[in-house]
Amino acid sequence: MEPTKPTSDSTQPTRAKSRNIPEGDQEFSEAFDLMTAEWGLRPQLTLEWTTQSKASTLATQLRESLRSTGEAGDSITPQSRRLGELDKMIDGSKEEGKLKYVRKALALRYDEENDGKPYYGEFGIEKIGSEYTLPHDRGKRAKALLKLVKALARPEHGLKEGKYGHAFWKQISDEYNQLQGQLEKDKGIRATEVGDKNQYRQEAEAIFVAILLLLQANYPKTYKAERRKFGVLKESY
Repeated sequence: MEPTKPTSDSTQPTRAKSRNIPEGDQEFSEAFDLMTAEWGLRPQLTLEWTTQSKASTLATQLRESLRSTGEAGDSITPQSRRLGELDKMIDGSKEEGKLKYVRKALALRYDEENDGKPYYGEFGIEKIGSEYTLPHDRGKRAKALLKLVKALARPEHGLKEGKYGHAFWKQISDEYNQLQGQLEKDKGIRATEVGDKNQYRQEAEAIFVAILLLLQANYPKTYKAERRKFGVLKESY
């Protein structure tokens, strides 16, 4: 269902600086839930550009978008952690990094050709700063791993076998590319959900402010007490 969109009438309340609006998304969502519920008990209170029913739907959309955004963020964390572990396995410390064995194998194979450096590009290796390694950008690193595996399989290099040969790097490449692809997909989903959440909140705030003003207009002497019934549980946030 599409977010409830108020008309572009110039009389529509815009987002206002108000100490009555909770800053946190979760806190605001809870307050907006209370507001829409109480509004349902006051049919005499109306706004020309939206209704209580639409506001209630918007409250549900905002609440669900917050849950979805959190879940998408949770799924990204373990993938990023594992990619970090694989990065260390590729070019981490002296004890962890294994790419050095590929460079050493090339140096032994092509010791008369500048220690094999002319072949680095074929293996996905490039100079970064003072070191020769795979690209640091994970998207580019995933592609470089594919090049590395392909090059190791070529018989003319004679580097397919061995502890850190083709089989070792193919396993790393397969996992790295799978994780990186899923991570990018999840980031895209998260970006979309964050955008939806921000849109829902902006629309909900416009209604929230309008109801606060409506209460002040209808209950000039007791509007602060009425606001508390509508979800404004504190004088300021």
